[in-house]
Amino acid sequence: MSICVITGGTTGIGAEVRKIFLEQGHEVFNLDYKGGDYLADLSTKEGRKGAIEEVFRRYPDGIDVLVCNAGVGPTAPPEAIFALNFFAAVSIAEGLRPLLKKKKGNCVITSSNSITNMTVKMDLVDMLSNAMDEDRALEYAKTLPRTMTPSCYSSSKHALARWVRRVSPSWAVDGLRINSVAPGNTTTPMTKGMTEAQMEAALLIPIPTRYGRKEFLDAVEIANGITFLASPLASGINGVILFVDGGIDALLRSERF
Repeated sequence: MSICVITGGTTGIGAEVRKIFLEQGHEVFNLDYKGGDYLADLSTKEGRKGAIEEVFRRYPDGIDVLVCNAGVGPTAPPEAIFALNFFAAVSIAEGLRPLLKKKKGNCVITSSNSITNMTVKMDLVDMLSNAMDEDRALEYAKTLPRTMTPSCYSSSKHALARWVRRVSPSWAVDGLRINSVAPGNTTTPMTKGMTEAQMEAALLIPIPTRYGRKEFLDAVEIANGITFLASPLASGINGVILFVDGGIDALLRSERF
């Protein structure tokens, strides 16, 4: 039995990951702002600090798996997007890294297949992943118009994927693996409230594995990718961004891999 810690494991993709881990007989500890085993607002430094301290208290001998899944979508305020999608994931991963090191564990980060689309703004990506200054980034985010939230979202996820790639060699030196899953449009509580017009816009480019059907991927399909990367079956995989998007990325970028 492994000890698995997950952020955002109450609903959507996180809930499916939690379900799979439990079915496999693992112990799961969910960090979430509602319905979690430990309640925390991970968009704040105080919330992250409390969550990290609680995991250390409960599992002083180490943890086997960390899944950083908590996040918000492209309709949230820019400062919330940057705080939760990027800084929370990085802070929790680095904060719990010592516990992973004790058991030669691994970490999986939830990114997005939007990291390759035209909404990504590299100046925002550089601000997040190069400067790594949360206070200044959030102050700047407050000046951004709400029309930029799609760019804030994809840029935050791009910065997160870049961070995973950058740190993967140093994690490997400590006997750790760190990878990321990049989901496509997925049926979650976040997307179930979409209007028909929003759904049509999201499916303007049909998902290859859903061709002929106006539907998103199922959350369990993303969870299967996450739990695979977290398992011993993926022992040779490190620093990978695994697109679980029904083939959208391959369709749009067939010459890049």
